[in-house]
Amino acid sequence: GNVGIGTPGPTELLDIDHDAIRLRQSQTPASATATGTQGQICWDSNYVYVCVATNTWKRSALSTW
Repeated sequence: GNVGIGTPGPTELLDIDHDAIRLRQSQTPASATATGTQGQICWDSNYVYVCVATNTWKRSALSTW
């Protein structure tokens, strides 16, 4: 069933009713073809990484504003 955090009636598998989520530990994939499962998200001090297909990572650079 669906899991709700901050909501008694979740409408998705994981439904978070808040304005932020937190991933406490950083992780850097070794390469764009490193082992990964579609949907994984991780980060380091320079990029946010998303696994878009099995063993297929894309990244987006982080910058200050």
